[in-house]
Amino acid sequence: MRPILIAAALLAFASAAVAQTPQDMDRAEAELRSDMAPAGVVVERVAPDEIRLVMPSDITFDFDRAYVRREFLPRLSSLASTLRQHSGMTAEIVGHADAVGPDGYNQDLSERRARAVGSTLLEYGVSYSHLVARGMGEWQPIASNADEWGRAQNRRVEIRLLAGKK
Repeated sequence: MRPILIAAALLAFASAAVAQTPQDMDRAEAELRSDMAPAGVVVERVAPDEIRLVMPSDITFDFDRAYVRREFLPRLSSLASTLRQHSGMTAEIVGHADAVGPDGYNQDLSERRARAVGSTLLEYGVSYSHLVARGMGEWQPIASNADEWGRAQNRRVEIRLLAGKK
């Protein structure tokens, strides 16, 4: 079992520890929009208790690499600050890949990218029990893999920020 995936077992416990109010989620969303959107990260409020961040790989990773680009570290630092400030919130980090290359390679790359983001958040002080990282490989495309534009859209990391429940 991969170490960061162990956090999945702790996710329910951690999110139950501190409940987030709708106002907390509103503040977190506003902070993230201010800090992330100018860098090309899509910030979406998908439910009262969930915020989704979509980080295209061209701003977070070099092509076919799983090391977070240095230019993107300030954004992850900002995300870590938001997560520390809203301690009842948990982050599910999901890596995605395009369909170029073998399925197994793409699965591994998506997992390594998710773990790289998670590791960076850990380095910035986010509690291990508030993170879950996994890869989806090429299995959840958001665009066609028939052209470079679509493939670029499919290479991404999504982060679901979930409010703690009462």
